[in-house]
Amino acid sequence: MGIKVFVTTVSANSVLKKNQQTIIDTLTARNIPFESIDISASENEEQKLFMREKATAKDGQVNPMPPQIFSDDEYLGDYDAFYEATEDNNLDVFFKLAPPTATSEASLNVPNEH
Repeated sequence: MGIKVFVTTVSANSVLKKNQQTIIDTLTARNIPFESIDISASENEEQKLFMREKATAKDGQVNPMPPQIFSDDEYLGDYDAFYEATEDNNLDVFFKLAPPTATSEASLNVPNEH
């Protein structure tokens, strides 16, 4: 199945809309296949319940709000986690498209055999 981005088309919150669009634009620009699931559509009620059960709500929220990102059924995070991965240049790992790389600190601890 791949990457799923849970969004809503029924919101007056401009930040939420911008965050959703940023994730979708990034996936599209990187040619990463994904499915966008609009939890405000009545036919996606089961998907909305799945998202609410698996995703983490922020402090002060009753339910997690879109955008929420999954790889198949594994919860990856919300916009903040996506943004952090973008800033760290770590999107392939975030989206589970590449294995985590060793940190530079770990590579400094390897003895030199010359």
